[in-house]
Amino acid sequence: MQFLLDVWSAVLAEMKKDYSENLMELWFNELKLVQLTDDTAVIATKQKFKRDFLESRYSKIIESYLEKTLGFSVKSIFISTEDKSLQEQLSAMDFSGEQKSNDTAQLKTLSDFDCKNTNDNINNSSRKKETKTSDFLETDFKEGINNLSDFYTSDNVPPNNHDNKKADFSDSDNYRFSNKSDPGYSFSNFIVGDSNKFAHAACLAVANSFSETEKKQESAYFQKQYNPLFIHGPSGLGKTHLLYSVMNHINKINPIAKIVYVKGEDFTNQLIDSISHNTNEQFRNKYRKADVLLIDDIQFIAGKVSTQEEFFHTFNALYEKNKQIILTSDCPPRDIKTLEDRLKTRFEWGLIADIQPPGFELRIAIMKSKAEALGIELPSDVLEFLAENLKNNVRQLEGAVKKLGARSFLTGAKITVDLAVSCVADLLTGSEPVSVTVDRIFEKVSKKYGISIEDIKSRKRTKGIASARHITIYIIRKMTDLSLPAIGRLLGRDHTTIMSSIETIENEMVQNTLFEIEINELMREIKE
Repeated sequence: MQFLLDVWSAVLAEMKKDYSENLMELWFNELKLVQLTDDTAVIATKQKFKRDFLESRYSKIIESYLEKTLGFSVKSIFISTEDKSLQEQLSAMDFSGEQKSNDTAQLKTLSDFDCKNTNDNINNSSRKKETKTSDFLETDFKEGINNLSDFYTSDNVPPNNHDNKKADFSDSDNYRFSNKSDPGYSFSNFIVGDSNKFAHAACLAVANSFSETEKKQESAYFQKQYNPLFIHGPSGLGKTHLLYSVMNHINKINPIAKIVYVKGEDFTNQLIDSISHNTNEQFRNKYRKADVLLIDDIQFIAGKVSTQEEFFHTFNALYEKNKQIILTSDCPPRDIKTLEDRLKTRFEWGLIADIQPPGFELRIAIMKSKAEALGIELPSDVLEFLAENLKNNVRQLEGAVKKLGARSFLTGAKITVDLAVSCVADLLTGSEPVSVTVDRIFEKVSKKYGISIEDIKSRKRTKGIASARHITIYIIRKMTDLSLPAIGRLLGRDHTTIMSSIETIENEMVQNTLFEIEINELMREIKE
């Protein structure tokens, strides 16, 4: 079940980047992923009307986010937990939508997936690699359906006239902390390195200043010196993680603190909504009565005159009361284009901390931490390959680990560098299109020269095998973004040997025009 929860959490996280908080709350947040096969995802909702709407309007969208998360495409099937007939019908169907006989109707839920035992499960399985993982047990599926009630906390059905609904800014809703953060984010699971330790230390100091046992003088010092706290850096490096960590920490040590978190874009949308429904005063009270205001991606208010005006007064009201303000952006205040100068100067009043892309060691540590959390064992060569080629985004690193775990479990494949290459090919900066993979290069070279892939990777040094090996290394270097050490690990050689192979082919191409044409033609075929 944890695997399904992790996959769906990742999907929702990606969707939240593109859709408003209101839309997510209305249609997506209560959905649960209850089954996953190599080609089908079963998604449950409580209401029949929502199931029908999702099938007609959002199925393709959800499938695209699932593909982005998993690394392979799946078809989505929506069910309603109140529709028993549909459940029975689904149990008697294969995932192509065709009826099956009762004796062959088998479903298997992935809810019992234990990542820590992934390799054992695969090794002990009697199924062939080609066997579809959708040969499932019907009883497990029904059990998964029966357990769905554990995940739902509300029976409220969203109103059909949501677009005309008046914004709710009541105090009971404004500061309902549990709906504003993800408890999975904390300072303890934020991996600290040289690139982010200053921002981490600043956020932790601010959060600790809200301890009820802290001396008032110390608390006042932090709130003055670190207010506002402005964190900037490229997307995917952990800024939102730090904000959630602050929220969770303060909520733990000072539960009565009023915490408001909002994305910059949603702040604008809520302001527009308050103007439309004449709830301006309630909107202002929501933000100006907060003890802690956190705004993620504040750069999105730039260029919006009315929004900047409103936030200017909100900022002043909170600052004058020594209330904590924490802001994040993709760049420092001075570089936010079309942001009013009076806001830029105020953002620079307190502490500015940047987050840079993680170094090699930190990238390794991040992936190890994610893999351990998921119970996935990643070989050291796979970790090094990913760390060398995914350099700029923590989210990519974590996504790569998830994809590897999912792909390995669903296909029965061993986690190797080759599998890692296929999973992240679309993320390799400067590489050829996704179709140009290491596996494809090995395949084409093997076919052209009649040398098996096993021999190319072997220690055999006969002339024909060695020549094919040199050519393979040269083409991988030219057509992918793999480093010399990464290529060396593919073939069990050190980087100096790889350099020697490349030089050998380059020299031969200079001396032999026909050979040069042959290699170029082979590279053209690989691209096709």
